[in-house]
Amino acid sequence: MEDGKIVDGSIWIYVPNKGAPVFFAVAFLATGAVHAWQATHYKSWKLTGFYALCGALFAAGFIVRELGAFDYTNLIYYIVSSCLVYFSPPIYELCNYYILGRILYFVPYYSPIHPGRVLTTFAAISFVVEALNGTGVSYESNRSLPVDMQKTGQSLLKASLILQLIVVTLFVALAATFQIKCRRNGINHVKVNQALLTLYISSAIILVRCIYRTVEFFGFTSIDLSSSDLSPILRYEWFFYVFEATLMLCNSVLLNVRHPRRWLPGSNKVYLTKDGVTEIMGPGYKQERNVLATVLDPFDLVGMIRGRDQATRFWDDTNDVALRKAEVDPASHAVSRQTNETV
Repeated sequence: MEDGKIVDGSIWIYVPNKGAPVFFAVAFLATGAVHAWQATHYKSWKLTGFYALCGALFAAGFIVRELGAFDYTNLIYYIVSSCLVYFSPPIYELCNYYILGRILYFVPYYSPIHPGRVLTTFAAISFVVEALNGTGVSYESNRSLPVDMQKTGQSLLKASLILQLIVVTLFVALAATFQIKCRRNGINHVKVNQALLTLYISSAIILVRCIYRTVEFFGFTSIDLSSSDLSPILRYEWFFYVFEATLMLCNSVLLNVRHPRRWLPGSNKVYLTKDGVTEIMGPGYKQERNVLATVLDPFDLVGMIRGRDQATRFWDDTNDVALRKAEVDPASHAVSRQTNETV
């Protein structure tokens, strides 16, 4: 039974539980398999394929953790398991950025920024987060490295976690700003509301997990894991299973149950007209800038000054709107039809 005592020779500090990793490995494999089926069913591998990858990474991490439970002095098991578990949450965040971009494509005229720039801008930040994560966890978890390098790993992980907290907050603020603009202008479509609600819940789960990890690493007062002032978060394994494993499993299941393609169209060229009801197939929101310009100026302030923003407002072309009705598949529009019939 876990008592918070430091176990001599254990890389994990405690003796890892032998049953929990099995449960979470099977659970993440199951939810990942469902995500793979959903991506095939909805033809949305590009949009939601990373969900299946996250499930596979978590499952692999817990399988290695199970091996470590039977050999808790093995450093390789600890490093590999830690890396796999740390890599996945930022990928879930990346998926959320992609989903928000697709929502903004659906109602482009109230998007605070070019929908495509949501992905490129936040993906660039995610790349930095993953780089910090990968380097930091490989240094911090390798007890055979010099103390200075382990401290460097901790510092990199702290920077990564703080950056994640900031990015998740900005992401939610961007989504909320968009939804407020929609409501103020009479757009209260079920597809927009339901997809955004899923993103809010997922972001809240990821945020709680980031706060837990931030508290954990800022609680480090010594590299010496036998130190008497070691944080309880490090000494008790249940913190990890509640605030990391369970939360991330809930996030994955949430995205199974409330899969974004239940509401969002299969193509980013399908958008909602300003009447808030009609969906049409438009020319799409074209990306006319290179990646570097997009990252450095995500709001395209230069384009606004030059008037380029006005030139791309295809939704104001009433003749084009009248000509094209969206060709939609039953899976993505069943909810909308039911709502409209009820109204």
